[in-house]
Amino acid sequence: MAAQFQKSYRKGKEAEKAAEQYFLKHRINYTDVRDDQYYRNIDIDYLTDIGTVEVKQNFHDAMYGRKGLYFWIELELDYKDKSGWWYKTEADYLLFNSCTGNSILIKNDAIFKDYINHKIIYGDHSPYGENRIDTIKDQRYNRVIDVKNMRVYLDLLNETDVNITKIIKRKKI
Repeated sequence: MAAQFQKSYRKGKEAEKAAEQYFLKHRINYTDVRDDQYYRNIDIDYLTDIGTVEVKQNFHDAMYGRKGLYFWIELELDYKDKSGWWYKTEADYLLFNSCTGNSILIKNDAIFKDYINHKIIYGDHSPYGENRIDTIKDQRYNRVIDVKNMRVYLDLLNETDVNITKIIKRKKI
């Protein structure tokens, strides 16, 4: 399990490095607060000129179930108070990264929160549904825990008034 934790840790570090590169490229001043317990408790990684930002490495292209690009909203985990980050974060923006270097930055405002909360209650959570629920095993807190996540597909989110910025990593020629 130590290898799985190290892999997750490296992915997280890569996502945070990509966020910092984005901030620098767009001349957004930032302060890294990941090691500050206060900000860790409210799921915020950076203080920036645009607001607070939480970075997640969970933007994927579906291999199973409904096809398409999606990100996970963490709902529940089998540890401590059981609440996933969705219920804890106070970040103004959520930055979801993929393993390919592409990202999306979403304003975590009332429009987005209402959309997600509606999908948590009324979404199609079936295996091929638009808001499939996945339970994955993740190495955290020095043990393996089960984490319940809801998929949010980008094509459906694009049809809403949610404020999304797509960040595309271009190959250098």
